[in-house]
Amino acid sequence: MKLVISILLIILIFAISITIGSANNQLVIFNYLIAKIEVRLSVLLAILFGSGFLVGWLLTGIYFLKSKFQYSSTKRKLNKLQKKYDEKNHQNLTN
Repeated sequence: MKLVISILLIILIFAISITIGSANNQLVIFNYLIAKIEVRLSVLLAILFGSGFLVGWLLTGIYFLKSKFQYSSTKRKLNKLQKKYDEKNHQNLTN
C-alpha cells in the first residue's frame, strides 16, 4: 500500500510540474560551467527536475544498499557469536 501511495504521489508531482512547465514558453539563457545555451524555460525546468529526481533516487539507493549490507554483516557476526555462546554454555552444562 505504501508503494502504491508513493508511486501515485510521484505521478502527481510529475503532472503538476508538467502543467506548470508548459505555461512557461519564454526563452532563457542557461549559463553553465563551459558554455551557455538558449532554451525554453519549460524544457529547462523538466531537465533540472528530472535530473534532481534521478540523483535523489541514486543516493537513496546507495544508502539503502549500504544499510542492507551492514545489516547482513551484523547479523552474520551475531550468529557467529551466538554459536560460540551456545557452545560455551553447552560445555559448562556438561561439565
